[in-house]
Amino acid sequence: MVPRHELLTDDEADKVLKRLKITRDQLPKIKDSDAAIKTLKVAINHDIPEKSVVRIIRDSQTSETAEVYRLVIRG
Repeated sequence: MVPRHELLTDDEADKVLKRLKITRDQLPKIKDSDAAIKTLKVAINHDIPEKSVVRIIRDSQTSETAEVYRLVIRG
């Protein structure tokens, strides 16, 4: 099962990055050609700009959910 993907606003992304004490470029990357990103594009009905931040919410065995973040890159 594919975990839920959410596009963050720039403000939301900045808050997350500040909390994690990292820059956008330090986030793990996800290509805009990834199937989950293509599905998200269709769901929100517009393109996802390069350098956008996506929150991925996964089920976790040790906690109910786990949130991870990815930087969208071309590819």
